[in-house]
Amino acid sequence: MPHAGAEEALVVERGVEGLVAVPFQVRNASDRPLTCAAAIAHWYSADIGTVAPGQRLDARLWSKPATGEVFLLNPQQDRMPIQSLWCGYAGADVSTRSVIGLQRRAGAGEPAINLTCDAEKGAPALECQRAAE
Repeated sequence: MPHAGAEEALVVERGVEGLVAVPFQVRNASDRPLTCAAAIAHWYSADIGTVAPGQRLDARLWSKPATGEVFLLNPQQDRMPIQSLWCGYAGADVSTRSVIGLQRRAGAGEPAINLTCDAEKGAPALECQRAAE
């Protein structure tokens, strides 16, 4: 049982000090709009952006090389740790998603993410592939 006078303090890290930018680019080669999002907690996701057919989404994630963590920043610059990342068809992005793997290696920043997303004709789910490095 907690002590009556004890308080629990939640420390929220903010800003980009100690972080490196991770370019996030998605080229939509499909014939439908795409939405990309990140799971921030098992019950919450945050949109990264939507991209029309034939267009490209440019966004930025952040990596903490010391730990390998990858973050989205909200408007208050709170660091929101990414648990998983995906792109899928707008309006059904979870059920049609293509999961995007993150390296998350302590001692190294997350490399840039440059994707092309498409689906074979009639396929229910999207397929996103990283560009060759």
